[in-house]
Amino acid sequence: MTALLVSILLTTFIPLEKVVVVVDNSPILHSEVEQLLVQMGLDPEGSYEVDSETPEYHNALEELIETRLIVNAAVGAGFYPTDDEIQALVQEQLDLSPPESDVDIEYISEVLADNQAAQIFIFRKVQVAMQDMPLSSEAYLVANAGLVEEIIMPRHIGWIYLPVLPTGPDFDEVVEEMDRMRERILSGESFEELAMEYSDDGSAGNGGYLGSFGPGEMTYAFEDAAFALETGEISEPVVTPFGIHIIRLDGRNEDGTIEASHILRVVPIDLDDIERTVTEAESILRDIRNSRLSFEDAARMYSRDMSSSESGGDMGMVPLKLWLYEVAEAVEGLEIGSCSEPVVLENSGAVAIIRLHEDTGEIDWNSYTQAELDGLVQQVIYQDTYNSVVDSLRGEIPVIYFLENDGASAD
Repeated sequence: MTALLVSILLTTFIPLEKVVVVVDNSPILHSEVEQLLVQMGLDPEGSYEVDSETPEYHNALEELIETRLIVNAAVGAGFYPTDDEIQALVQEQLDLSPPESDVDIEYISEVLADNQAAQIFIFRKVQVAMQDMPLSSEAYLVANAGLVEEIIMPRHIGWIYLPVLPTGPDFDEVVEEMDRMRERILSGESFEELAMEYSDDGSAGNGGYLGSFGPGEMTYAFEDAAFALETGEISEPVVTPFGIHIIRLDGRNEDGTIEASHILRVVPIDLDDIERTVTEAESILRDIRNSRLSFEDAARMYSRDMSSSESGGDMGMVPLKLWLYEVAEAVEGLEIGSCSEPVVLENSGAVAIIRLHEDTGEIDWNSYTQAELDGLVQQVIYQDTYNSVVDSLRGEIPVIYFLENDGASAD
């Protein structure tokens, strides 16, 4: 599913920009493309020009076109929600993510309604495809190796994971603030009340309680600190890509998960932080390529992913296209045994060096649980169905481009 269909940006939408594409009779505006670029973290300044040669702009525009095609088909199939259903969707979204300023309710209503209609339309198509699958999950994956490669892209990789940590002008001040807050908690003040008053995280309303989570579910620096605590212990200030945290371990569960609460003060990452981390990654990569350090030793020394660093950064067989698209792109042209250039992981707040191992593409499905196999099959069928639906709709519904460099053209 496209980024627009899985996330709503609660900001005022001002449709004053030029029309760049018309799908059937529905226009797509330049400002919509820019908004999606900002939402995806690719254009924080809103600075892209209307240029079909700009890859980021073109990809975002194609996402919007796909969304509009599916919504068009969903409306025709009678899946569009009623006014009462739309109102309920809007209220639910506002309850989950209260806006910090005035928002365009009409725009939010339209996006949420489109989102639901498209999801139902695709889901019905996937249901039909699943019913037509007579094979077991393992047999299906073996028989559809081409689809598995196209949609999952399984590769045996290693990585060196370097989080981008904030060091801006407010950093030292926030660390001192969190030190004082920790002392207040240790002196008897309520962790929950301080979280509700000071935390910049959505968990503040619950007194900072995050619920239960296991390895790999939180950012690595946070997870390392949380799992190292004793029950009831309050951490020193912990720096992550999101800012500065104080963490309290609330309990350990029999299944290996933990329960924790935190107080977060956001310290934004800036370009200097990213460049500093890329420079660090480049230095490590030079040592590896000049044989001063093996990849495995470098991972043990520098990687902040504790789940893989002890094994020399080995991540095992990873379904790259279902995991991190930046890693999938970096691996695409790699030779076996070689390392990528430093890769900036936008949504993870990190920079990584990726190594492609020799046994690439070969999967021992016997090592997967039935639930994991079923999940992979569902992912493959979903994406294959989605791609087929979009390709079909592109042949049925006119798409006309109005890009400055190209003039008007029909798809």
